[in-house]
Amino acid sequence: MTSNQFFVPRLEEGASLIVLRGEEHRHLAKAARVRPGDSVRLFDADGRRCLAEVVSVGRERSELRVLRREGSEGRRVSLALVQAMLQAKKMEFLVQKAAELGCAEFLPVITERSIRETAERSGRKLERWTKIALEATKQSKGALATVVRAPRALTAYLRGAVPGRKLLLSERGGRPLKDILAELDARPFPEAAPVSLLIGPEGGWSVAEEGLARESGFEAASLGHRILKAETAALAAAAMVLHFWGE
Repeated sequence: MTSNQFFVPRLEEGASLIVLRGEEHRHLAKAARVRPGDSVRLFDADGRRCLAEVVSVGRERSELRVLRREGSEGRRVSLALVQAMLQAKKMEFLVQKAAELGCAEFLPVITERSIRETAERSGRKLERWTKIALEATKQSKGALATVVRAPRALTAYLRGAVPGRKLLLSERGGRPLKDILAELDARPFPEAAPVSLLIGPEGGWSVAEEGLARESGFEAASLGHRILKAETAALAAAAMVLHFWGE
């Protein structure tokens, strides 16, 4: 069977034997119940993939033999989903779905009206979010895992270098997102086009925050006349952007 996919930090060129340990070994041996002789797919952080046969499954490690190297899978658009902090369950849901859709990055930001976290809790959440993103990438058969960043203040994020097209979902107006994307799609755009999509908290952006984002080069975009929940707006907009580049 080849329905299972597992992550390794790096698939070395020319390597014929791959060893899985830790969480990935436990997933293979206990959750997926893969057995010697089964075929699985492996992928690494750079999008390299291969078909491999399980040679042995031990208590602490699994050994796999590479059967066939597969071409690296790049991104047609590098979408960074920048989400104001929400309640814990909603953030976990968004991380999972962002990875399933194929977002390159998930960046939580702290805003005036978002959920506040201590540094210790943020660290634990980052670890959990990273695990959720990896599992979602494996489940969706993606070749590149979504990178999850540590929460940071919105002002700090906006002061940094944000490449490519920058879009802000706004309840105060803005061009329809479909029109913006149609305009971009008509241009000769390079592969892995960088796009950043900024989504507000449940209470919405403050006037000052939206003004700061616009000053930082973000263009206001709208999903229409309906008032959507933050997590709904994030996934609807992300899906539209990714779909336009055939991701």
